[in-house]
Amino acid sequence: MGGLSGVWFVLVGGPGEHLVLESLGRRLSALWTRRQGAEAFLQAHPGLGMEVMALEDWPLKEAFLLALRRLGVEGVLVDYAPGAHRAEMASLDDLLKEVQGA
Repeated sequence: MGGLSGVWFVLVGGPGEHLVLESLGRRLSALWTRRQGAEAFLQAHPGLGMEVMALEDWPLKEAFLLALRRLGVEGVLVDYAPGAHRAEMASLDDLLKEVQGA
């Protein structure tokens, strides 16, 4: 997955609370490669009560992905923009393999 070696920006709420979306019967989450993208998503959905968190190293990224796995997430939308009809989606398993091999 090119472009995912840098900092990831994710949305978090309370302890263990991550953004999970349901689409076509699949559980998905999201990450952004630029803080501005995550903040734009929050502005479009102010009722979420979440904040942007930067994941700068591989152990934090792995912990994030493992938490998503426990929540039943199958895929991660990368750089999703509010109102967009399409977004790049990465398999959670593929991301875990990449992070664990880093």
